[in-house]
Amino acid sequence: MKQSRFSLALCAGLLCGWLALGQPAHAQTPDKPKPPTVPDQVEAAFRYGDFVELERLYAIYGKPGERSPLTGNPRVEHFWMGIGKVSDSGLHVTEAYYAQMDALTRKWALDHPQSVLAQLLYVNSLSAHAWFHRGGGYANTVSPASWAEFGKYLGLALDHLRRNQELAAKDSSWNSLMLNVGRGLGWEIDRLMAVFEKGIAKNPDHDALYFLMEESLLPKWGGDLDLVERFITSVTKSTREKRGMEMYARLYAGLSYAETKQSLFSATHASWPKMKAGFEDRLSRYPHTDHRNMYAYFACMAKDKQALQEQLKLMGDGFDRIFWGDSPERSFEECKAMAQQL
Repeated sequence: MKQSRFSLALCAGLLCGWLALGQPAHAQTPDKPKPPTVPDQVEAAFRYGDFVELERLYAIYGKPGERSPLTGNPRVEHFWMGIGKVSDSGLHVTEAYYAQMDALTRKWALDHPQSVLAQLLYVNSLSAHAWFHRGGGYANTVSPASWAEFGKYLGLALDHLRRNQELAAKDSSWNSLMLNVGRGLGWEIDRLMAVFEKGIAKNPDHDALYFLMEESLLPKWGGDLDLVERFITSVTKSTREKRGMEMYARLYAGLSYAETKQSLFSATHASWPKMKAGFEDRLSRYPHTDHRNMYAYFACMAKDKQALQEQLKLMGDGFDRIFWGDSPERSFEECKAMAQQL
């Protein structure tokens, strides 16, 4: 699956923090090695070609509502992170690598026709192969031959998704893959939104679906900021009873990382009091350092010195540059100086 800039920013702000995936963020002693994270386990099984183990892990971590007890991040996303470590289109490998991966996952799909995971792994491989040809540059940098290969492999992925729609009737990862494929093929927003809504109906805790849909509404995909903000309002309303203002904060954070950068509060209708409430809601359930990093970064952006100072103190030495924008070390030092002015 293509790891877009937005996805990487969201990985920073919403999903990742590799230490957060399976164990506490404190250091381990040399004689006590770290236990493998969920992505580590998935990556190892994929690299060894152990489909049985992948199926076992997906049965555990692909279930709706399964979240990390430390960060609250959905385990289904951790599973696909592990797959991405082997299949991401940005790996420094040749096309032969993706062709071999297509062949392996196609065999799994044929050998296990009733396995949702087997079908999704084949689609994921085809999609990665497509984005290998497309690359991550602007459209005018892509050659006609590369466009043809991009369309070819996305078309194969789309066909396979459609053939297995009924099999995946309860699996929201099908919708996640369909969103990526459909966006690559230039689908209209209404069509993408229908895929998103059906996925959320299957699993309202599949957070990646919210952020994939948000990405699809960005100007670079034919949307605009008004569409993004209306989407954030709608998601906040539908999730508020269960999650408070958490999704408001996280979706506006994602918009900042991907599009508006430091001008979030001047370029959009983002409300700092509402974002602040959202960060507090998330921390009340999952008081993890990752979330404090993000909270502190946006408190600094909003010039809320008191909240910034409090989160920096609670973070201790837990600074993680992935949460602090395009110039993380500089931003962090400037924000620490601001907090000292209180």
